[in-house]
Amino acid sequence: MLHRMRHMQERVDLSGHTRLERLLHQQVRETTEAIVGAVTGSLTTPRSLLLGRYDNHGRLQSTGRTTTLARAASSAVAGLLASARRGHPWTGRPFCGRETLDVTLVEPELMVEVGVGVVRDTSGRWRHPARLHRARLYLSPGEVPRITALPRRHPSSTGSTSPG
Repeated sequence: MLHRMRHMQERVDLSGHTRLERLLHQQVRETTEAIVGAVTGSLTTPRSLLLGRYDNHGRLQSTGRTTTLARAASSAVAGLLASARRGHPWTGRPFCGRETLDVTLVEPELMVEVGVGVVRDTSGRWRHPARLHRARLYLSPGEVPRITALPRRHPSSTGSTSPG
């Protein structure tokens, strides 16, 4: 029995996480809006959307990227995109993840509804790809929630209390 339990534990640990850790890490998702600022692929056949939100200073910040679009979604979105004019807020910015992305900047005029994981990095970006639900044609960029950075912990705060 002990050998069998060890074998099960080893099999679970192959990914570096125990089964409980994986269950706790399952994504909790929410639906929200974002602004399309760029695409991978082309304007006529976008493969994924690069999403953004304005920060409290009025700058369009990257918040994440969608999963690869289904053919029907790609066709539907393609007709709503416009090539970026001069002065796009992301001009000259490299887009990197696991690899450097070849992107086409678009006018940040299309709002979309996406399903996202609630887990964000310290800058407020979604850690996992978003799933496109639909275009929100009647929303303006001002109606999309602003990006908010997570509060940074002070280096001296360790979470423990000193004896007093």
